[in-house]
Amino acid sequence: MTILDVGGRYQPYRPLFESRISKYLALDILQTNLVDVVGSGEALPFANNSFDLVIATQVFEYFSSPRLAADQIHTVLKPGGMLLMSVAAFAPRFSDDDRWRFTPAGIRTILGSFGKVEIIPEVSSLGGFIRSVNVGLNIFVRYDFLRSLLSATVRPLANLIGLGYERINGTKNDQFTPNYSVLAIK
Repeated sequence: MTILDVGGRYQPYRPLFESRISKYLALDILQTNLVDVVGSGEALPFANNSFDLVIATQVFEYFSSPRLAADQIHTVLKPGGMLLMSVAAFAPRFSDDDRWRFTPAGIRTILGSFGKVEIIPEVSSLGGFIRSVNVGLNIFVRYDFLRSLLSATVRPLANLIGLGYERINGTKNDQFTPNYSVLAIK
C-alpha cells in the first residue's frame, strides 16, 4: 500500500500497516525526524491518484478550511482509496490553533466528494461526559501532586464506571462523544 499520513509527526498507526507498506509518507507543518514532507493538508504537493490510504487523525480541527483539505485528500487518493480520520467532537480547545469541532452532519458535509462515509462515535454521551469531566479535572486542578492523585484514583474509576454503564445500557446517544473515527472511500 502507498500511505500518506497527514499530520504525521507521531505516526501511531504506522505499525498496524507495516507488513503491507510499499511507500509511507508523512506530511506535517512541522519538521520532525518522522516527517518526509513539510506542508499543509490544504495544499497537498502530490500527484492525483497517488495513494491507497490517507491517515488524518486529529488534524482537521486545525485546518482553516477542512472541506478544502478533504477535497485535496480525495484528489490524491486512488480510485477506491480510503481515508482513515478522527476528529474532535465534544472536547476542550487544546491549543490556540484549534479551530473546529465536528458533528456527523458536518463530517458528511466536508467529505461530500467521497462515495462512502462511515462514522463511528468514540463513546456514547455518558462515556463522553465522564471523559470530559476527567479532562476538566486535569485542566482545572492546579497542583501537580493533586493532579497525580486524581489520575491514580478518581479518573480511572470514573472511566471504568462509564465503560461499565455503556456495556450494560448499550446507549447509542453520541451527543457528548469526544471524538469520531471515520472511514471514507473514494
